[in-house]
Amino acid sequence: MGDILGKISKQAFLSIFSLIFFLIVTILLFVIEPEQEVKNKEFPPIVVEAYKIKIDDLEPYIKYTGRLEPYKKSDLKFEMGGRLGTKKVEPGTKVKKNSTLLVLEEYSLYKKYYDLAKKNFELQAEESARLEVLIKKSLISKSEFDKATQKKIDLEEKFYKSKQDLDKTTLKARFSGIVNTIEVEEGDTVTQNQIVASLVDDSMLDLYLEVRGEVIKGLNLYEKIPVESGDIRAIGELISFQTSPDLESYTHQIKIRLKDKNLRSGLVAIAKLPLPIYKNIITVPVASILSDDGNKYVFLINKGVLEKKVIKIKHRYEDKYVITGSINQNDIIVSKDVAALSEGQKVKILGNKF
Repeated sequence: MGDILGKISKQAFLSIFSLIFFLIVTILLFVIEPEQEVKNKEFPPIVVEAYKIKIDDLEPYIKYTGRLEPYKKSDLKFEMGGRLGTKKVEPGTKVKKNSTLLVLEEYSLYKKYYDLAKKNFELQAEESARLEVLIKKSLISKSEFDKATQKKIDLEEKFYKSKQDLDKTTLKARFSGIVNTIEVEEGDTVTQNQIVASLVDDSMLDLYLEVRGEVIKGLNLYEKIPVESGDIRAIGELISFQTSPDLESYTHQIKIRLKDKNLRSGLVAIAKLPLPIYKNIITVPVASILSDDGNKYVFLINKGVLEKKVIKIKHRYEDKYVITGSINQNDIIVSKDVAALSEGQKVKILGNKF
């Protein structure tokens, strides 16, 4: 009986020992060995796109948008109040300089005053000429001649005053152009300060733009400026720019003049303005910059391994940054998708371009 129990105890011990052994082996297989494999495993290089650094000059430009306007425009007012008698033109009418546009009803009254003043002056001028002959012959007194001369001066003054009043009853074109608007109709009462019409000359067009101070630095008076409006391409001339900025917007107004039969007033136009030229600079793609811990970096590719280089951004132009830092000509950097990269990573350049 004791031998039987001893055999059973040995078998139970062996079974338990075997079970524990297999458990340990299993744990080692699933825990220790895979970790060792992971540690010893090498990942293939990441394929990246690259950019070769070069030192160059940059002639940047910036685009500004505005609306084309006639180079001459004028709001017209009568110099006296009254009632509109005759409207000789309509909007869209082409007129010559000094052409009559609108006439007040008061014209006929002031025309009579003018004719009378003119006649009185002419009669007195003849009389003064006659008396001048007589005084040379000592046939009249000097006081009589002086009295006639003063009367002539007074009548001449009234004559010119009546001419000015007559002119105020008529509104004329200040320059050759096109009637843009007529704000009154025949029979309407008008006042001295009321805008009754507007005149434009669109034989040339002006483009007004508000630009930043750095743009002014790159401009020269009478410089040729490329301008586009839709599919139309034209060359304008910079005819003025504001050297001191506006105190509210801190921008400078510039004016570009264009003469192109394909353009018309009211069109939206885009001007291509030059910026200051940068000499001997390094530019990199915007997508090549990594922002981390308040600094800017690029990844330099050195024999297939990444090196993280600190740089400083000076300017941006379109899709490139002007930078400074420990980057030299002919260095090769990663050009995009840099967020997931890290220093020391092995990489392969797409297409083996460099």
